[in-house]
Amino acid sequence: MIIEWEKEWDKIYKQYGEVQSEILPSVKMAVDIFRKNNCKEIMDLGCGTGRHTIFLAQNGFSVIATDISVTGIETTKSKADSIELKNIKYVQHDMRKIPFDNDSLDGILCVWTTGHGMLIDIEMNIVEIYRVLKPNGVVVIDYVSTADANYSRGERIENNTFINNVKGEEKIPHHYSTKDELEKLYVNFARVEIIPISYVYGKNNENTIKAYLVIAVK
Repeated sequence: MIIEWEKEWDKIYKQYGEVQSEILPSVKMAVDIFRKNNCKEIMDLGCGTGRHTIFLAQNGFSVIATDISVTGIETTKSKADSIELKNIKYVQHDMRKIPFDNDSLDGILCVWTTGHGMLIDIEMNIVEIYRVLKPNGVVVIDYVSTADANYSRGERIENNTFINNVKGEEKIPHHYSTKDELEKLYVNFARVEIIPISYVYGKNNENTIKAYLVIAVK
């Protein structure tokens, strides 16, 4: 299935702007994890419009904000510049092909991103994350689970993957993961913790995303 990812996400960001501004609890947890593991420079992989990039930078990390969308990168930079944050670099790229050297990154944060795509996209992303992390480097990343309310909605295009099932992202495939699947995908990492997590959001907390948070050390 061929999708022009960059154009699709540019269109979504231009149409909807910053949909969420609250910092996710998994990101607050990630800050503590990165500090405990002595991570200094963090890649916000799939930074979107930058809320977590800015949070990481304000917590003293050197941050590399990356996204496939030029609009997302530009929005993130504009917000950071407006509050004079200087400890952020910006790189536009596809998360399935990270343009960094082997063993080069202390830590990677990737939230509310990986469920967009098919299983092969997730597999490619994990291979790249493993490649660019330093030995003992840490990734904190989440995956929407098969327990989520949107699971099985829309058109099934492969096992646990659907399109036309999330409002505003109708053309984007959405894959829903199981714990067994994630354990197999992260088999090369030295330490892996997989935690069920629920994200509650919306003006009246009317929406919930059921996911797994993966904390993996290379």
